[in-house]
Amino acid sequence: MDSKIGLLVQLAGVSLITLLTLFLRRSINVVALKHWTNAWLFLSFALFCLRLAFSYDQYSIQLFSFYFLTEYAFGFLLVAGCRSLTSNGEMRIRQEAFILPFVLVAFGLPFLADDFNLVFNAHSLILSGFFAVAFIALWRTRLGTFGWKVMLVALGLLTIDFVQYFAVFSLRQYLNFEFAYLVYNSVIDLVLQILLGFGMVIVLLEQVLADARIANEKLKKAHEKLEELAHVDPLTTALNRHAFHGYLKRKGERPEVVSGCLGFFDIDDLKTVNDVYGHAAGDIVIRAVVRAIRELIRAEDLIFRWGGDEFFVIMIGLDSTAASTRMGRLEEMLSTVRIDSSILPLKVRVSHAFEDFADLTDLESTIKAADAGMYRQKQLRKRPRMHQTSAENAVLLGR
Repeated sequence: MDSKIGLLVQLAGVSLITLLTLFLRRSINVVALKHWTNAWLFLSFALFCLRLAFSYDQYSIQLFSFYFLTEYAFGFLLVAGCRSLTSNGEMRIRQEAFILPFVLVAFGLPFLADDFNLVFNAHSLILSGFFAVAFIALWRTRLGTFGWKVMLVALGLLTIDFVQYFAVFSLRQYLNFEFAYLVYNSVIDLVLQILLGFGMVIVLLEQVLADARIANEKLKKAHEKLEELAHVDPLTTALNRHAFHGYLKRKGERPEVVSGCLGFFDIDDLKTVNDVYGHAAGDIVIRAVVRAIRELIRAEDLIFRWGGDEFFVIMIGLDSTAASTRMGRLEEMLSTVRIDSSILPLKVRVSHAFEDFADLTDLESTIKAADAGMYRQKQLRKRPRMHQTSAENAVLLGR
């Protein structure tokens, strides 16, 4: 195969890889892809300059200089892409300055010898160094994916390939021999470059899939958090009405009979606490009541905030008598609730009533019955205090 034809084949193959990376950049926003796309663009331009240099001797020095320069830019950006693969960070100015010595080398090499083959050995050694550094940078990422392994193989083979070019072209300066396979060196380089480009595409797709999995996990957690916020009362962390209707819907989909009891709770004189000590104190009292109820109910029981200072609990497999017994210590636990705006602790009273239900479909009617029972208890508890207040007023008037 003629070397010029082989070079054209290599140029066509590298141009296709360049087009592929350009199309990928439209949908994948990764810094490594940006570096690698620019690297393939430089390599395509380098091969184009080399092809022109072989055809136009009068411009060969300038064209060889551009060939060397753009090949070094390819190697430099290849390393930069491998380094940024995990960090996804841009290069700093200090890192970009590392290309400057290679600019001087690129414009100096064509003046060292009239024959391109006499300086290609030094150029091959430099390129093998770029491939070796890219191999090390990629190895340090420890991705362990299939694409990562393909890229490592390609970079390793390219390093070996250009080291042997350095050895062969160095020996040719001192020994008069020819290697027949050098006629096909452009095709060999193209095969290895295609392998490298194939590995890059796989690595990038693997990165996108990994990012998608992470994004889905975050989205799932955010969805769960929103679900929790939609079902949980922010003040008390008790379940809310929305959660109760969802509970009924889920249980209604299962054809099973579930019995138990429902208890309805209302805090006595909370308005007085709000008026005297402020709404912040009222919130403290509400949270204290919910904490106390939680300590008395079982782990499997559910507590809902119905609205304001009203709560109810669903206790599966427990009758109202046993539930009322469990709540016997409730007001004792709330006898010393401390708030910031009061030196003395408050004694909180909670009216409550329990009603049995034979099936979950009866829950809404059971809530109404328990609410009515709680209200009757509240009214009964208010009467002694009203009589006590009337007696105290009569004594004061008699005086």
